[in-house]
Amino acid sequence: MAEVVIASYSPQGVLVIVMKGQNISRDYLSLAKRTVDDQLNSELVQDYGFPRAICRSLVDLFFGYLNLYLGADRADGQLIYRAVPSDVPPGIKTEEIKTHPVRLTLFSLEDVPYASENITELTKQRIVRLTNEAFDQGALLTQADLALLLGESPRTIGRRIRELQDEGIIVPTRGARMDIGPGISHKTKIVEMYVEGYDFSDIKRRTRHSSASITRYLKEFARVAVLHEKEHSAREIRIITDHSERLVREYLELYERLNTEEYQDMLDQLRAMYNCKKNDGRTGGSSQLPSTVEV
Repeated sequence: MAEVVIASYSPQGVLVIVMKGQNISRDYLSLAKRTVDDQLNSELVQDYGFPRAICRSLVDLFFGYLNLYLGADRADGQLIYRAVPSDVPPGIKTEEIKTHPVRLTLFSLEDVPYASENITELTKQRIVRLTNEAFDQGALLTQADLALLLGESPRTIGRRIRELQDEGIIVPTRGARMDIGPGISHKTKIVEMYVEGYDFSDIKRRTRHSSASITRYLKEFARVAVLHEKEHSAREIRIITDHSERLVREYLELYERLNTEEYQDMLDQLRAMYNCKKNDGRTGGSSQLPSTVEV
């Protein structure tokens, strides 16, 4: 039985077609080698003399960049921005930092009500969204980053951040790194508010997070809670969900605190968000995996 993997790149991502069957003539098997990734592999070997293992790694790297910057993963109003990883300590020289690409939503339809109110509220809304999006993806924005992205002065950005902090809203910037450490994340705070009975509109108003983000955080917590109830260890939950150790720990601590008779109805609602049959596998999924079609 002949088995051939054909991979080609398109603006929508990488499409992988696996052809299986005993009736494939060997006269046509060479066609499977006319793909972009095979051509890149061949050129890297012949023109640069790289070992084949390194060539495969480089091709994967090239396709990763193409899909990130030229693919169709970004929604309307989003851009790719290179920020400082959240695990880089203060005092490291800029030229020594390997920046991390993050997908940021510069414009969302949920900005419209804030824009209608006044430009100050719009700026604050965007600061919260951008900083938390970056933080969720493993990076921290600086006030200078925000000033550049939002077309404001660093002084104005600093003033808006202080106003948000006075409202009790978490703004995870790089400058506030030392303040982030001992506190809970915005995700845990949102889940706690929901379980305690705050309605969606109130949570949105108090945290300035979108409906989609709030729903995503609730589903994340529900998954961790159900896996914990199935007696998975914290380490297993971290691997299955691909969450950070810290976030898993926060969710488990929150679950233990809220797992009382008073909150069982709300916890049951969250459990219902999680489809155990589909999502309690041993490996984390990825929305960026290539499509696979068998013919």
